[in-house]
Amino acid sequence: MHDLAITSATLVTSSGRRHATIVIDEGRISALLAPGAAFDAREVIDASGLLVLPGLVDAHVHLRDPGLTHKEDFASGTAAAAVGGITTVMVMPTDRPMTTTAALLEAKRHLGEGRAQVDFALQALVGPGTEPGEVERLAAAGAISFELFLADMASPMQVNTGAELLACLRAVAATGRVAGISAGDESIVAAHTQTGMHEQASSREAFLRSRPAVAEAMGLARALIAAQAAGARVHIRQMSSAQGLAVLEGLRGTGSLDGEPSAGPSDATRIDVTSEVTPHNLLLDEGFVKVLGPVAKVLPPLRRAHDLACLRTALREGRIDMVATDHAPHLPAEKAAGEVDLALAPGGLAGLQTWLPLMLSMVSDRLLDESTLVRVCCEAPARRFGLWPRKGSLEPGADADLVLIDPRRPLTIRNADQLSRAAQTPFDGRQTPATPVLTLLRGEVIAREGKVVGSAHGRFVAPDV
Repeated sequence: MHDLAITSATLVTSSGRRHATIVIDEGRISALLAPGAAFDAREVIDASGLLVLPGLVDAHVHLRDPGLTHKEDFASGTAAAAVGGITTVMVMPTDRPMTTTAALLEAKRHLGEGRAQVDFALQALVGPGTEPGEVERLAAAGAISFELFLADMASPMQVNTGAELLACLRAVAATGRVAGISAGDESIVAAHTQTGMHEQASSREAFLRSRPAVAEAMGLARALIAAQAAGARVHIRQMSSAQGLAVLEGLRGTGSLDGEPSAGPSDATRIDVTSEVTPHNLLLDEGFVKVLGPVAKVLPPLRRAHDLACLRTALREGRIDMVATDHAPHLPAEKAAGEVDLALAPGGLAGLQTWLPLMLSMVSDRLLDESTLVRVCCEAPARRFGLWPRKGSLEPGADADLVLIDPRRPLTIRNADQLSRAAQTPFDGRQTPATPVLTLLRGEVIAREGKVVGSAHGRFVAPDV
């Protein structure tokens, strides 16, 4: 007698569609049966007419917990994730206090356990003052990645010099974990930032010009060269520009950068790098900042239509590896402070609840296909950060993390429906072609029809090493 069977299911995987009955036992997929095959189960869910995807895995989430919980916390942020079809989130370390020690990571883990609606991993922050021994302790405590910021980070954690960058990457490389790099060039940002803007149009234009694409490109070049020298596995956060993409592809394809002849793409010195792009950098151009102002203020900023087109093509062709939300909520009142002078508003958007509907709209618009959606939103993040095949998969043995989608029911994104404390999105009013109707975490229904179901039973997950 099986625990649960999902019948008449149309599975969507990175290999395409498949019709099957999903059998679940003890929180895991135990078998995929041919349609019509006999089975016995205590509970049956009829998925006729629905699509079944692996629960999405978000590699870049700010839950603001601890210390900034007026903006978001484990409960509110993961509720938004659950109704949006996300079953695993990787939580960034930029809270108060920032997650810089094993003790702080353990304390954060305890905050999430019993309050998170979905499974969660924790990311650690490293900077110039981080001791290699602390990096080792963080890895032992289960940190899924180590985050480095080359710009837009408060002192003393911002990595400013080449020596600091190499030291941080070498410490991470010794653990075998991934270094997440938020690229930029603080000197360029400072040179292009104008202060004292008190008129709406000029302040919005000034913000867009404060972080030009060249800052991303130069930060990427430094990061990638240092990564190869340190032998580090790196993941580039928030790709946003065609110029940054050109640097990423140019350096990733060079093989050896030490002046010695390269043996080609299989050379052991090839840079071990993956990258991500956000939904907003795929779907919103800089014109939205000029119209919406603080609601659309995010770092890095929204770019030109040409940048969006280049990023979409790169994602579709596998030259960008994954999509991540960079869910970074702020209260409506905090955003509204920048309505006239945009400098007064914090940067960041809520993205957990809208991620899957927006990706489905990209499928509908033929900007990517269903299999690519699963690859970049489920499989790739799970693989890169050591959670595969537990997460991001519909194969037997995987955690039974599933989202059921009704392709017959369009969904209109509305501010009023958002469960995040941000309570607003630049996608307000956008119609998407399908609705997530049911989310399961380890075989238990956690969200149905836009509402959270049952008590929180998300667990801390560490990478398999």
